[in-house]
Amino acid sequence: MRILNEFKLLKEENVEETETSVNDKGEEVKTTKNVKKPVEKTFVVKKPNRSLYDEAELFYGVKLSEGIKAGLLTRALLAKRFNNDGGILSDGERDKFAGLYMGLFEKQARLQKLELRDSKELTSEEAREKELLIEELGSAREEIQEFEMAQAALFDQTAENRARNKTILWWVLQLSYEKDGDDYVEVFKGKDFEERLAEYDKFEELEDDFLDEMLKKFSYVVSFWFVTKADTKEQLDVLLNTADEEAITGEEPAEEKKEELKKEESKTAKKSGKAKKAAPEKSKVEKEGA
Repeated sequence: MRILNEFKLLKEENVEETETSVNDKGEEVKTTKNVKKPVEKTFVVKKPNRSLYDEAELFYGVKLSEGIKAGLLTRALLAKRFNNDGGILSDGERDKFAGLYMGLFEKQARLQKLELRDSKELTSEEAREKELLIEELGSAREEIQEFEMAQAALFDQTAENRARNKTILWWVLQLSYEKDGDDYVEVFKGKDFEERLAEYDKFEELEDDFLDEMLKKFSYVVSFWFVTKADTKEQLDVLLNTADEEAITGEEPAEEKKEELKKEESKTAKKSGKAKKAAPEKSKVEKEGA
């Protein structure tokens, strides 16, 4: 089985332990007892094949249709309604957004010029300017991100968004496996979506810390893969590690991480070669994740 991601979790289990002691007669006596110990469990996210992509596209279409029938607007209709009411942004917001982007581009261009020069060649004023530019760029990016998230929230309750979230859950139920020796066992068993979903709900209702952590990890990894569309385990590992690093430090990924990702992308491109030229157009589901 091809794998996209592998992670390990510790689970408290009863384990048989045998102790050997010597009795009064000098004889060895073996005593076996059950003790609770943390046992390492390995879980993997399976790499999907073409047939699974086809099933996912059909599932997305069905859920999209359900949402529309239930009265949810599509993105296009919601955008049209906003435009009829004068647009999503007011004149002031449009000017502010444009100013933020223009300022960002100008600061990036100036910073790039300074970074092209050796740090020893910079004057004290230029070195200070470089530090200020880095701080201002970070602040500008945060402001733009908050602004974009606020606008994106307006489109949360659309038929496409509902179908997309349902499809991500469908992928979680399809791609989650536990390693058992040399074999891989499905975590969510069932012949269709409803049966697998019942298994997922059962795990949630048990309120078990280990199961909660497992569900969170699968949901995080699969959602991340769905959005980034990483083609290989190596690519996904780099992206996940970079995201974790940013979440912990609040900083941009280190330069070596960026280079590592570029190398992985280059390897994938070389491997796919001519096959990519002949590849079919991305499905609706894949486009939604992009």
